[in-house]
Amino acid sequence: MSESVKRPLSRRAFLSVAGSAAAVFGLGLVGCGSTSSTGGAATSGATDAAASVDKITMVWLPNESSAEFDAGREAFGKVLEEAAGVPVELMTTTDYNVAIEAIASGKAQLANMGAQGFIEAQKKNSAVQPLVTTSDPDGTLEGAKYFSRICVAEDQMDAYRDSSESTGFSIANIKGKKMSFVSPTSTSGFKVPSNAIMKAFPDDVKSSDELTQAGFFSQVLFGNSHPGSAVNLLQGDADVAAFDDIDVDTYLDVPDGDRDAVNSAGAVYKVKDGAPQPFDRVQGKSFGIIQSTPVLNGPIAVNTEALPDEMVKKLLKGLTSDETSSNELLFAPEGTDDNGAIWSKEDSAGFIAVEDSWYDPIRQLS
Repeated sequence: MSESVKRPLSRRAFLSVAGSAAAVFGLGLVGCGSTSSTGGAATSGATDAAASVDKITMVWLPNESSAEFDAGREAFGKVLEEAAGVPVELMTTTDYNVAIEAIASGKAQLANMGAQGFIEAQKKNSAVQPLVTTSDPDGTLEGAKYFSRICVAEDQMDAYRDSSESTGFSIANIKGKKMSFVSPTSTSGFKVPSNAIMKAFPDDVKSSDELTQAGFFSQVLFGNSHPGSAVNLLQGDADVAAFDDIDVDTYLDVPDGDRDAVNSAGAVYKVKDGAPQPFDRVQGKSFGIIQSTPVLNGPIAVNTEALPDEMVKKLLKGLTSDETSSNELLFAPEGTDDNGAIWSKEDSAGFIAVEDSWYDPIRQLS
């Protein structure tokens, strides 16, 4: 393996997923859609130019590169090896851009990505295509989602209350604050919240690029992971922070209610006593959500120039098999304590083929 990270970053969500793809909190599901296709776009775009491939490299984003997920990554590698018939090297990273460059250049043939990271990689190389994504608990794309949040410290929530908004909160007062994002290439940790900010401040922000540096905000920080952005907020380095639910909630005392409800504006979360790094230094601190947007699950992407078509088809068949979906080191059973699995049966029934066009709504964000 290449780089490794020391802090545990969970990709597991310990909440019940609502299967609806309807508008939530007055905000449309970012990327809401469905497909009846049984094959991803990658299966029709692959060529046989790389017919001599004798090893596959799979790259992971920082959120799944932690030692916490060693068992899950190794299990995933074994699934790939069995399906493709060649050895698999697992490449971990501490930087979103490393993963994007790896899949775009062909240094890695496969990548576990967020939607925006996938799109950025595809801009660099159109041969990068989605192969599968994680389904909703019913095995469909209708509820294949997670949540992008904009949050503030609990004791600052009153400054963002707005009775004119259906959610009871607004982001109208974030201008001039210290802001923390995850990474400029993060879907839920930058692209989605920056799009919401641009819509709320059309006269002040014309491009998301403006939000990567001080100007609209007095200071802009990047946590380089979702937990990192949350900790920036909780330890007082930022006044406002963007991060998702699935990468941080295992460290938190989660409010009662279904997943849509506990991700609504006004919901308050507290860091668990005994929470491990990086939350160990902010135990007992609380934050509240002031805006939340549901987002499409990201893909397992493939560089179709770097793998022959027949191998891509074999990988698709192996990843969408019943055997893979029942692998408890990949999809932990409901109610199971953290066992190193990367995904959870509470969130997903397994992998499902996905077409490139399914991510068009993400491409259309400003």
